[in-house]
Amino acid sequence: MRPAGGLGLGLGIIQQIARRFFPHYGTGVYLWPSPTLASTGISPRTADTLPPIQRAVGLVSGDLARLPLDAQGRTADGWENASSHGIYDLLVYPNQYQCGYEWMRGMVRDLMIHGNAASVIRRTRAGDPVELVPLMPDSFQLHYRPDAETHYTHAEMGTLAPEDVLHFRMPGSNPLWGESPIVRSRATLDLMAEQEQTGRAHFATGGIGKIKLETSEGLSEVAVNNLKQAVSDGHTSAGAIATPMVLQGGMKAETLGGTLSQSEWTEARNFSVRQVGMIYGIPPQLLFAAETQVHENTYTQIRAYVDGGLAHYAALIEGEIARKLLAPGMRMRFDMRHLLRGSLDQVVAAARQAIDAGVMTQNEARELLGLPKHQDPTADALVFSKNYSAGGMTDGETGGDDAED
Repeated sequence: MRPAGGLGLGLGIIQQIARRFFPHYGTGVYLWPSPTLASTGISPRTADTLPPIQRAVGLVSGDLARLPLDAQGRTADGWENASSHGIYDLLVYPNQYQCGYEWMRGMVRDLMIHGNAASVIRRTRAGDPVELVPLMPDSFQLHYRPDAETHYTHAEMGTLAPEDVLHFRMPGSNPLWGESPIVRSRATLDLMAEQEQTGRAHFATGGIGKIKLETSEGLSEVAVNNLKQAVSDGHTSAGAIATPMVLQGGMKAETLGGTLSQSEWTEARNFSVRQVGMIYGIPPQLLFAAETQVHENTYTQIRAYVDGGLAHYAALIEGEIARKLLAPGMRMRFDMRHLLRGSLDQVVAAARQAIDAGVMTQNEARELLGLPKHQDPTADALVFSKNYSAGGMTDGETGGDDAED
């Protein structure tokens, strides 16, 4: 379904504003909250004000939103893509206000921050899905009782049947309702916010710490206050870091306690970034942690990211979409091959080896490289190199006439 056109010119200004920010379409309602910025008291509403959280959520949600998502049906030869299935149109244009990328990115973001993400499935009278209406994470509730029917409720839409709600949820103590990683890791994220706040306050003073001025002369209360004000005005801002401090009458100056050095600040921030990586299963290097040790190679990092983080979120989404929108015997699969294929020379070398071993045809290798199929019929046939027999053994292992006695 393609997006609808713009607002009609005949609408009044109030109606246009209302439709822009609270547009209704059938039984659906869209709500966009105003962002709330904060550096302390981290909650799901304010978590992405922390750069490591914003990077982690943006990385996973953006990657899953841009990956191809295929519907597959089981055949005698295995799983094959059902390229003509109607779900492709639905995922490309899920509703009249979002493209598929925006919808998927929003669902994954809500999942990673709030622990729950949902969209209402609007259907035709025949039961065919025509639209996916995203819900705000705190706008719907799940009602479950062993002796009653399970259902969802929404302030605008009322009661919603489970089969009409795509509900993606993080693991938690309740198998039917997700728990927010932000809430579960609140202590870690509050520490990170305090680090940011402390660093901002400290480096705003030029990083000089608390200063003690000592003299053997007696000073009046007025003189002490004037001295405090002079030091505060001239030496407690980042712009005054190069201003010399002139001491007279035998006065001495020293710093009380420890000062926060750049290296200590970087080490503390790297610790917090690693903690965020642990929460979401992302290697800290991909969150731009300034590690001092030798980094692993890029492919190892990407492999760890895909296997330890991205694949788990993908499995949640694949399973829920297949359960609510596909017929039995079908499944959804994200195609992650281009994330794992490595550099061009690595892909070509691996494809060549697979072709020589009879594992892959030439056209399958061309598809891996994003190239069109070759029309030569032999490009679709498995061809063993001279070092391999049809059984997968080398010529020396076949026991033929050329083998040694």
